Amino acid sequence: MAPSKYVVERELSSGGMGRVFLGRLNGQADFFRPIVIKRLLDADDLDMVALFVEEARRYAVLDHENIGRIFDFERVDGQLSIILEYIDGWSLVDFLERHRRTGEVPNAELCVFIASRVCRALQYVYEGSGIVHRDVSPSNIMMTREGAVKLIDFGIAARSGKRESRLSGKPAYMAPEMVVELRADNRSDLFGLGAVLYEMLTLDRLFKGATTSDVLGQVVAGQVPSPREIRPEIPEGVVEILRKALQRDPEQRYQSAAEMGQACEHFLYDKGYGPTNLTLKKHLLALWPEAANGRKPSESESFPVIEPTLIPIGDGSDRVTHLGADDATRAALPLDVRPASLPPGPGTLAPRHIKKRQR
Repeated sequence: MAPSKYVVERELSSGGMGRVFLGRLNGQADFFRPIVIKRLLDADDLDMVALFVEEARRYAVLDHENIGRIFDFERVDGQLSIILEYIDGWSLVDFLERHRRTGEVPNAELCVFIASRVCRALQYVYEGSGIVHRDVSPSNIMMTREGAVKLIDFGIAARSGKRESRLSGKPAYMAPEMVVELRADNRSDLFGLGAVLYEMLTLDRLFKGATTSDVLGQVVAGQVPSPREIRPEIPEGVVEILRKALQRDPEQRYQSAAEMGQACEHFLYDKGYGPTNLTLKKHLLALWPEAANGRKPSESESFPVIEPTLIPIGDGSDRVTHLGADDATRAALPLDVRPASLPPGPGTLAPRHIKKRQR
């Protein structure tokens, strides 16, 4: 009997909707390559199956150096599975945690470089498919050992501007209109990326709280403290990028990922030189010196939890379910954090005299 084309080796992560496994693609003459296999927890839920199939279809047309690729949609051990590129490297969650442990704050230019590569991925997706990711967060940004940045997990991606029946995403990285109006467009992804960039620069999560409603209330209020309260040396050019990306009113943000990416690259390269993939590679290998000697990352660092956050609100339930593993908020979502429309006026970076936030 011929060996299976795809073989499951071990589980990498599990969430409310699905499970992710490290697997192997078998070929002729002992050829093989590592892959990632994503499958549903409940294959009998027809609604979930439909969403899973749609995810595979959306993912199949994406082919870009800054996006984790899909290889196949097939049954493995009798179960529908999405076959994904195995990314040999680290997630931004790992990156942030390693920096927090060492006490070393990442270089501002390197942070902007990572954001600029995510912008390239987002622009490619929007131009080619008209969809928005809706879950731009540290667990969905990966970096390979060679310094390539990749956006992964399009499990809750949706058509730009489409109104949804439930709140989807990770609360700390949602744009205000995703909370208030249950809709997202390409500018919503840029707000999420702005929150990620703020966290890279400061090692402090921008929107946080004891409960989900606390976090979402901060998102809707749109009051953004200056990152210079934590790191006074952050260049003004970077503060300007953050200020525009994190505007509460989408009309005041960058209007495309290309525009934000261009602002990032102007900051990085107008002086004639700036970081490259090689720069990021050297930084990663300095953070993980064991990887420079050919050792694999630890099991906990080898692949992120890619289960998206799904917070149902259409059924009147106060219960929050399926929160992502890198989201510290776990409490109920009351209706009072969902006003009928966005408050007037753009969000602003707070002046520097505001009290420094506690880490």
